[in-house]
Amino acid sequence: MKYYYLFIFVAFFFIPAYGMQDTISDSNVQVIVNYPDILTPQDNFVLSSVVKTSADQVSNITITISSPEVNMTQNQFHIDSLSKDSTLGNNFNAQVKNGTPDGSFLANVEVQYFIRGFFDQKPVKNSFTKVIEFNAQSKPLILLNAQVPDEAFAGEPFSITGEIKNQGSEAQNIQMSVDSSQMKLSGKKIYSLTNLEAGKSSNFEFVVQTQKDITIPTHASIHLNGTYTDKSGKTYSLEDSLNVFVRQRGMMEIGDAKGIWLGNFFIAPVVGVGTIVSTVIGFLIFLWHHFKHKKTQKRTKR
Repeated sequence: MKYYYLFIFVAFFFIPAYGMQDTISDSNVQVIVNYPDILTPQDNFVLSSVVKTSADQVSNITITISSPEVNMTQNQFHIDSLSKDSTLGNNFNAQVKNGTPDGSFLANVEVQYFIRGFFDQKPVKNSFTKVIEFNAQSKPLILLNAQVPDEAFAGEPFSITGEIKNQGSEAQNIQMSVDSSQMKLSGKKIYSLTNLEAGKSSNFEFVVQTQKDITIPTHASIHLNGTYTDKSGKTYSLEDSLNVFVRQRGMMEIGDAKGIWLGNFFIAPVVGVGTIVSTVIGFLIFLWHHFKHKKTQKRTKR
């Protein structure tokens, strides 16, 4: 009996984590099904299931998964008996059939079991079903989301950050670069990634700076261009454009140019040196008055 419960724990603990999950249940049995959020035709994938009972006297549990677009080496999983509140997991090895069109398709999950109630002479058969939805994609699809500061100082570094997400099949040899047709950019301008699996995402960052001799404040366009390939070596393009306001730093300014726009006003943590000096002088005057007041109070008490 000890080994039986150990097996149940191990089967549950090592179930892979996937992007999609469906729960199929009635009042006696619950089945949780996990699978990748994006499938690629002809690629093997694992569909995992976890069975849990919430009643006594449940036996002969059978889970059957079927779809005309999916091949499975074994599409049924059978459990002779499972005590109340116990769990047991199973992995279904599957493959999306070649020629399956891109987009959604359905699979049927059926659960059958027997349960013996207090007044039942023999176990009674119950069953329930649910349709789950798969997403098949035969080629990679990279989506690009990039951000750049609203304002930057000429000749000083600023960051271009963002995320790439693959909503198709596995992408390989991802290459991106950043440039501008209005000014020269130097620094970290290249980003590369060997592969990005289906449904996965990755963050990126470029750290660049413009030339120092920009005399006129300029609204500059930043261009992101890139390519990626599928498993067969076919190449796809990737691009995006952003805008940044570049200006010279004032002689009396220190701090960062990053900030936010509120209507027509730009608020940034740039502080003027004059403001700092005025603040320090004001603080010193406050301290002088404070100590002078204390000294006067001591004389009055005497």
